Amino acid sequence: MTAQPTGLSVSLRKDEFERLRDLIRARFGLYFTDDTAYLLERRLLPRIETLGMRSYADYYAYLMNPALPEIERDRELDDIFERLATRETYFFRESYQLDALREHLLPRLYESRQARPRSRSLSIWSAGCASGEEVYSIAIAVLESGLFKDFQVSIVGSDLSRGALETARRGVYGASSFRGADQRLIDRYFHAQHSRLEVDASVRRLCTFTRCNLAGSDWAAVGGPFDVIFCRNVLIYFERSSRLPLIEGLARKCSLGGYLFLGHSESLLDMATPFALDRLGGELVYRPRGAQAT
Repeated sequence: MTAQPTGLSVSLRKDEFERLRDLIRARFGLYFTDDTAYLLERRLLPRIETLGMRSYADYYAYLMNPALPEIERDRELDDIFERLATRETYFFRESYQLDALREHLLPRLYESRQARPRSRSLSIWSAGCASGEEVYSIAIAVLESGLFKDFQVSIVGSDLSRGALETARRGVYGASSFRGADQRLIDRYFHAQHSRLEVDASVRRLCTFTRCNLAGSDWAAVGGPFDVIFCRNVLIYFERSSRLPLIEGLARKCSLGGYLFLGHSESLLDMATPFALDRLGGELVYRPRGAQAT
């Protein structure tokens, strides 16, 4: 469905906001509070104008129209997600957690496998990986550890955004993605491509990317179980009542001896979950309840 912009001044009424908010929450898990309605209004307005609609109610009716082919509805909803999702990321973000991974957790996991010679694999999942910087940062931490050289290492990045995943698979980034990067690591694991930097093949070969809706029930594409799961700065976009199903899904993907990293502003301490708090060096992490020390 295409049309010319109407040129009308379209504003978002409270009832329109509530209908769109509930649809977006059900589809993606993203939750907009009343005081963030302006974000929904601002980011969806260009699409409404492009479609030639006169109101947000018209847009909602279009999305819910039973005569609309599912492929068109899915495409439109995917476009909504691209407009609304926040993807603030860069290499080595929250580096203290990557330091804990490299200095404490990876040696622990490596030693545990020495006692089980047939278990020569390492699997890590970055859930909600956006454009891939976190995935490649994790891979670099693995390489920097000097361990797992003769292991099968698999680092999976997942996101719902098709555009972000395309960027991740290309592995080519501009200067803003390196604002937290050590020059030594840049020199070792990236090479210039015109005015940008490309991830080296030694890092890329450890990483794969797949599409996954964390608000959905089908996570089969990501595989698992995983020794380590990073799900950082994702919970903050979910309404409180929607967080437990997400955490329970992560628990099903985490091996019994595995570890979960959340963002620095996220915590499970105020809810009953399948995870228990643990320490890794000086960092707080979560482990499945009943996990044995590795």
